[in-house]
Amino acid sequence: MMRAARKASARTIGFLAALVAVTTLGASSALAGDGVQFSGDCDRTYVNKRVGEEQWAITWEIYGNATGNVFKLDGSDPSFIECVLVNETETEEVFNCYGSSACAGPPCGGSQWTLIAENLPIPLAFFFPPGVDPLSPFEQCEIVEE
Repeated sequence: MMRAARKASARTIGFLAALVAVTTLGASSALAGDGVQFSGDCDRTYVNKRVGEEQWAITWEIYGNATGNVFKLDGSDPSFIECVLVNETETEEVFNCYGSSACAGPPCGGSQWTLIAENLPIPLAFFFPPGVDPLSPFEQCEIVEE
């Protein structure tokens, strides 16, 4: 049990370091070769980006919470994240983020999640495709009509 906690803690530290890199280096450094797409109803974006030595696959409710997976490029087990929106500015979303390793067996959930970052600012540009104005993103998304 203690080994699993240390393993999760090491992944959490790596994830937190990558989050700090995004906020320190800015969103533009994380954009190369990766992608972002609006959902069909334009109420969220799907982010798939390399950040440091990790590949992030995140779903962001526009101006809301973010959830997803963080994959190490060395092939080790993924980490799971949940970030709760706690504040925002014109250029950033501010989150409290929680992390977890994969559930090895029930019970899963609750106690397996650990706070990994508090009041973490992430640039809005990180969550949008290139050229989208973060102050009016909905004008730049085409809703799929059925």
